[in-house]
Amino acid sequence: MRRSVPFMIIQDVLLTGLILCVFAFFHHVQPRLSALGRSQSSPAPTVQTAPEDTPEPVRTEQPEPETWGEKFDAYFSDGLQTGENFYKSPNVSVTVETVEQELNGHFQRWYVADIYVRDISSFSAYVENGSYESYLTTPALELAELAGAIVSINGDYCNAQAQSGFFVRNGTAYQQDQLPRCDIAVLYTDGSLETYAPGEYTAEEILEREPWQLWKFGPELLDENGQPLESFNTSSAIEAANPRSALGYYEPGHYCFVVSEGRLSDGGYGLTMAELARIFSDLGCKRAYNLDGGDSACMVFNGEVCNVRSGQRELGDILLIREPEVQS
Repeated sequence: MRRSVPFMIIQDVLLTGLILCVFAFFHHVQPRLSALGRSQSSPAPTVQTAPEDTPEPVRTEQPEPETWGEKFDAYFSDGLQTGENFYKSPNVSVTVETVEQELNGHFQRWYVADIYVRDISSFSAYVENGSYESYLTTPALELAELAGAIVSINGDYCNAQAQSGFFVRNGTAYQQDQLPRCDIAVLYTDGSLETYAPGEYTAEEILEREPWQLWKFGPELLDENGQPLESFNTSSAIEAANPRSALGYYEPGHYCFVVSEGRLSDGGYGLTMAELARIFSDLGCKRAYNLDGGDSACMVFNGEVCNVRSGQRELGDILLIREPEVQS
């Protein structure tokens, strides 16, 4: 039977549409269905989230030594060790250095005792016959031996001026009702050392901090930053070049003594107050204080007088370092 032309056209269009539908199914629909099936049968992917901020580990600070004596433990020794210029024990370390230098066109020699103590009782004071009521003197070497000194220097002429105002020796206070007119230096039982000009303190303020020693000669030599002072609370005659004795402070438990020669025919000219202050600043001290000088200036170490003295003036009192078990 013969088909008409319109019918054949419609048949071709339908066949073409069917082919296109089949093509679309396999090329577009089936892949999407497969992907959907995979997504439903597979576990959900893990979502990576930023970790919460974790606290930094706690840093444990190294504990401070229980005492400043422990801080300087490396300077002490298990047993007694001595040499020409050093002394070491479980409680005390002293090293004495001789310095020779030209200052302002003059040859000068001075001695520096570098001192570490485990206990403040090792930094002692001694007066002839134990009396501050009368002026008694003894040769420097003998006085050091009586006191049990490892190293000593002359003091502040204290027993000759006992009635001239407030001072402290080995924890005992004297003349609290009258303040000295000079600069003072105070060593406290916590090992710290401060210097004060007149008007900068009261006796009550000093006593509240538990002083161990208070000296009254002066002047103080350094400012609050450890720099040399430009002017000094003393007379011009004392500021001039002379034999000197002075003490310096670094920190609790660490101190130094400085004694210079002077008035000698072999060239020991002496130090001015400004030169003395510069020495302590160069040493790195935070505080420094001048003591009685001139013919009194004297350092004794290990049973010998270190410096050449222009005179042999006997002493009434000394500053000294000794083993703490030695009592006054």
